[in-house]
Amino acid sequence: NKERGRSSFIPIKDIKTNGNGQIKHPELPLLPDLVSVPEAYRPLINALLGDTVLVENLEQALSLWKNNGTDLCFVTADGDMIDQRGVISGGKLTQSSRGLLARKREMSELKKKSIEYQKNVDALKLKLENTVTEIQENKTALEDLTENRWTCQDEINEFDKILFRLGQELDQLEKLSQKISQDLERKDIEERKHKKELTRIEEELDLRKARREKEEEYFQEKEIELKESEEEFDRFRDELAKLQADYRIIKEGQRGLLREMEMKDDFADDSLKRLEKIEEDISRGIHTRDECRTRKETLRGELEVVYDELKKSEEVVNRAEQERQVFLSGIRQEESKAEQLREEIEVLRDRINRAKMEHSEIQFRMNNLVEMAKEKADLDLSHVYEQYLDDDFSAAEVEGKLEHQKSLKQRLGDVNLTAIKEHEALKERYEFIKNQREDLISSIESLRVAIQKINRTSLEKFGKTLRDVDAKLKEIFPILFNGGTAGLKLIDETKPLESGILVEVQPPGKKLSHMGLLSGGEKALVAMALIFSIYMIKPSPFCLLDEVDAPLDEANVDRFNALIKEIKRSSQIIMVTHSRRTMEIVDRLYGVTMEKAGISKTVTVDIEGMKDKAPENPPGDQPTVH
Repeated sequence: NKERGRSSFIPIKDIKTNGNGQIKHPELPLLPDLVSVPEAYRPLINALLGDTVLVENLEQALSLWKNNGTDLCFVTADGDMIDQRGVISGGKLTQSSRGLLARKREMSELKKKSIEYQKNVDALKLKLENTVTEIQENKTALEDLTENRWTCQDEINEFDKILFRLGQELDQLEKLSQKISQDLERKDIEERKHKKELTRIEEELDLRKARREKEEEYFQEKEIELKESEEEFDRFRDELAKLQADYRIIKEGQRGLLREMEMKDDFADDSLKRLEKIEEDISRGIHTRDECRTRKETLRGELEVVYDELKKSEEVVNRAEQERQVFLSGIRQEESKAEQLREEIEVLRDRINRAKMEHSEIQFRMNNLVEMAKEKADLDLSHVYEQYLDDDFSAAEVEGKLEHQKSLKQRLGDVNLTAIKEHEALKERYEFIKNQREDLISSIESLRVAIQKINRTSLEKFGKTLRDVDAKLKEIFPILFNGGTAGLKLIDETKPLESGILVEVQPPGKKLSHMGLLSGGEKALVAMALIFSIYMIKPSPFCLLDEVDAPLDEANVDRFNALIKEIKRSSQIIMVTHSRRTMEIVDRLYGVTMEKAGISKTVTVDIEGMKDKAPENPPGDQPTVH
C-alpha cells in the first residue's frame, strides 16, 4: 500500500527445484551462470535460478513460454519475468526505484563524472595555487613599492631641504658677488693711486740704494771690528763662567755646613726636650704604679664580694633553669591538651556537618510534604500547620494513632494507582540528591587536598625564592654600599605565607637596622639592591632602566655603575640617564639634539667601536696619564 518496494517470501527448506540445470535452449544463457556468489549459497542460487534463462525482451519470453510450457522461467534485462514456481512475490516499486543494471550504468557514469570533476578540481586547485602565489608576489611587490614610495618620499623631503638650503646659499652668493664687484671697483681706484705712489717710491728707492751702498761699505768695516770684539767677549765670558762655577761650589759647601749645624742644634734641643719628657713620664709612672697597687688591693676585696654574689647568682640561675624545665613540661602538657581539643573540634565540626546534612534532608522532606499536601489536598502547610500543633505532643501516641489510621486505610482497601510512579519519582530524586551529596563530599575532600598541596607547593617555592633573594642581596648589597651586610627576615616565621618581610641592613660603620630607619639615598640604594637581587635570580635577555641613578650622588653612582657591570654579564641593558659617569661605562650612546628650532636629530656614538679602532699611542702624541 505504501509502495516501499518489492519483496518475495521463499521457503528454503521446503522449496522444490523446478529445473534440473540442463540447458533446454542452447542459444539462451542460464541465469545462474551469470551470477557470482560464495559457494555456500550456490545451492540456493541453483534452486532459485536453475530453470531461469535470460531473454532479450518480453515478446521473446512469451513465445518461448508458449512453446515450452511451464518448465522454464524467462526473464529480461529490464526485470520482466515469467515464473511458474511456488514463489510468492508482491509489492510495488516506487518511481525512484531502478534496476540493478541501471544502477550499474549510473555508477559507471557517476565514476566517469567523478573522474572529470576530480580533474577539474585538480586543475582549479593548481590554478588557485598559481593565483595565491601570484597574489603573494603582488603583495610582496606592493610592500616593496610602498617601502620604495616612503623611501622616495624621504629622499624628496631631503632634496627639498637641500634645494631650500641651496636657494639660501645662492642668495648669499649673489649678495657676496655684488659686494665683491663694489670692492673691485674700489680696488681699481686705489690701484691707480698706488701706481702713482709706487713711481714716486721707486725714484726715492734709487736714491736710497746709492746711500745704502755707501753704508754697506761702512758696515763691512764695522763687522770686522765686531767679530774681533765678539771673539774677545767670548774669551772673557768663558773665564767668567769658570769663576762663577767655582764660586757656586764654594757657596754650596758653605750652605751645607750651615744646614748641618742647624740640624745638630735642632737635634740637641729635641734631645733635651725628650729627656725632660722621659723624666716626667718616669715620675708619673711611679705615681701611677702606687695608685695601681692601691687599686689592686681594693679590687681584690671587691672581687671576693663579686665571687660571693656570682655563686649566689649561679644558684638562682640553676633554680630558674629547673623552673624553666617545669614550665616547659607544662607547656608540652598544654600543647597535648590543645591537640586533643583540636581533635574534639574536628569531631564537633563533623557532627555539625552531619547535622547540617540532616537538617537539609529534613528541610527537603518538609518541602516534599508541602508539595504533596498542595497537590493532593490543595492545602498550604505553611499557613495551616499551626492548627495541628499540640502542646502535649507524645511520639508514642502519635505513632499509635498512625498505626490505627494505617489499619483503617488497609481495611478500606483503596489503592493509589499513582503510588508506583510517585515512588519511582521520589526514588529518582533521592538517588539524584544522594549522588549530589556524594559529589559535594568528594569535591570538598578534593578541594581540601588541593589546598594543602597548593599551600605546601607555595611554601616550598616561597621559601626557595626567599633564600635565593637573600643570597643575592648579600652579594649585591656590598657592591652598592662598598661593604656592609643585608638580609631578609620573616616577621612571623610560624605563618610564612601570611607574614611580611623585613629588610635588615647594616651599612659600613653603622649598627644593624631595618630599611625604614635609613636616609633617602640609602633607601634608594637598598631598594635597588633588593630589586636587582630579585632580578638576578632569573635574569632576562634585556633590561630597561629609566633614570634609576637620578637620586644618587657621584660616589653612589660609581657603585651603581659597578653593579651595572655585573648585570651586564647576563643581560643587555638599555638605560635612560643624564649622569656623565654612567655614560662613561656604556658601549654605545644614543642622543637627540636640536641644531635648528623644531628639527630633532638623532646622534649615535659607538664608543666600543672607537676604542677598538683607536691606536694605543697616536702618532705625534705622547701618552697622557690621568
